Amino acid sequence: MARSDVIRQLKAAPAADGESQLYAEQRSLHVFEPIAVELIKHTMRTCSTTGGRRAHGKYTCYVIVAWIMLGCCLGAMITCGVIIVKPIHETNSLAFKGTTCTTTAANLTGEDIDCKCGKDCHSEYPCLRMTVSYADEDGTTYSGVLFESDKRLMHDGHRDEDVQCVTAPCDRSRRDNKDQVLEFQDTYNVGESYTCLYNPDNTEQVLLKRLFTWNDMFHSMLWSTLGFVFFSALLVYSIIKCRSERAKMCTIPVASPGAQTARPGHFLPPPYPGGQTAYPQPPPYSVIDSKDEKGLTFN
Repeated sequence: MARSDVIRQLKAAPAADGESQLYAEQRSLHVFEPIAVELIKHTMRTCSTTGGRRAHGKYTCYVIVAWIMLGCCLGAMITCGVIIVKPIHETNSLAFKGTTCTTTAANLTGEDIDCKCGKDCHSEYPCLRMTVSYADEDGTTYSGVLFESDKRLMHDGHRDEDVQCVTAPCDRSRRDNKDQVLEFQDTYNVGESYTCLYNPDNTEQVLLKRLFTWNDMFHSMLWSTLGFVFFSALLVYSIIKCRSERAKMCTIPVASPGAQTARPGHFLPPPYPGGQTAYPQPPPYSVIDSKDEKGLTFN
């Protein structure tokens, strides 16, 4: 309800016997002013300046952008943690040392391993287990189980021998998966030598290649973490500034009843909206005895 609507309703109060309509309007405003002030306070909000609205809108945009980028950075941290950091951490692949491996055995175990090739897509591939021999830095010869990458080691290194698969192609076509396994067997067949990585702490673990290096892990977590911290700070700052601008922008232009001065027995109603001339002051009155019992007589 606008201020003008409140004043219009208060002015509609009927005049009592012996008083003018103007004074009746002012008397109604005087009686109901506390109620009107509270009503206006709860229903009337005006924006102070165009600049305030622009500032509020700017910081609101900052909040939205910060939320979006914060979610992206958080998603990047989780993705990098699962894809890069987890295999490195669980297999300790950064500690693996390079050497030359020679295949000593490459056999299909007879197990077909189920895998997921996409949304609502399941496939399978035959399990190929390979063992190799290698020499460490001291020249000591060891034998170990070969895995294509640290991800394969993390997945199958702790499992039984018949499911320790060196490679795991997972296309929709089972025939294509089998062809890729046989091609891998032909490439690293018995007697073939190639570079590999071995685990000094567990000589039975051998990798054909390391998927990610220390630099990959460092940079993947560094930039996503810095982005998360930066946009978290931007979000907090934008929320604080947005609330501050809203507090400055939204005001209640209702004067306190004590802000205006009036002679005893008089009430000065607020001016009409739009800067028009205020109500004229009524003449002073006094209460006298009267036989016609009309109550109020104006001098």
